[in-house]
Amino acid sequence: MTLNEAFLKARADLAAHGSDSAGLDAQLLLSKVTALSRTALIVHDDKELSEAESASFEALIKKRATGYPVAYLLGYKDFWGLRLKVTEDTLIPRPDTETVVEEALKEDFRSTLDLGTGSGALILALKSERPDGACCACDLSEKALEVAKENAQTLGLEVGFYKSSWFACPELAARRFDLIVSNPPYIEARDPHLRETSLPFEPRQALVSGEDGLDDLRAITAAAPAHLNPGGRLLTEHGFDQGERVRALFEMAGFSEVKTVRDLGGNERVTCGRKPR
Repeated sequence: MTLNEAFLKARADLAAHGSDSAGLDAQLLLSKVTALSRTALIVHDDKELSEAESASFEALIKKRATGYPVAYLLGYKDFWGLRLKVTEDTLIPRPDTETVVEEALKEDFRSTLDLGTGSGALILALKSERPDGACCACDLSEKALEVAKENAQTLGLEVGFYKSSWFACPELAARRFDLIVSNPPYIEARDPHLRETSLPFEPRQALVSGEDGLDDLRAITAAAPAHLNPGGRLLTEHGFDQGERVRALFEMAGFSEVKTVRDLGGNERVTCGRKPR
């Protein structure tokens, strides 16, 4: 079977299973199996696949057809121009989360903490843009921290990683930062989306936060002022319909200049506030 024949069959199979990105997924997975770039796949589309390559590609397509995320099959996801390793122990970084990075970079900061870092997407993006800043991150999952540390090492970015439930660990308890960012769990426990797209395959503890999805955001906003320098900022991602409630949490915690930033889709996505000077 040639590359083109394999691609066309895989695209048709994925489309038949309801994929809205069948062509791209098939191309990415074929690239993984053959170690050829997407351009090379087109230029050399008459190249014959080996039996081992055919078997491997077929297995990947079958798994993808079940809804299993292509990022987990590839083992990576690109975020803010950085290629990050991802596993079933980490959330898959999404373009909407880049809104946090964009908003953070509008101001100067010398020290940053990322709460619930997962693959390290936020802290590594910020470190790549502000290499002189002191950066650290925490997560309660040891396996997620292993992935984040590997990403930092691969990218040559110096970040301190700690196992912690938000600010609880001794290394963070007494520290103060200019900037705190977080993409915490914020999905409601009974949200039907948990059964759709890639969410059934991603770590539930990184997705769900109580009946209304705000348990972790309550904890973060209440505790953050004690861990910010005067004038420091907190930025948190949240659901598209949670902006008003999250702004209320910020205001209740004493933050000033509270606002919500919209993502590329026009949805309220990131709320931020400043600790009064």
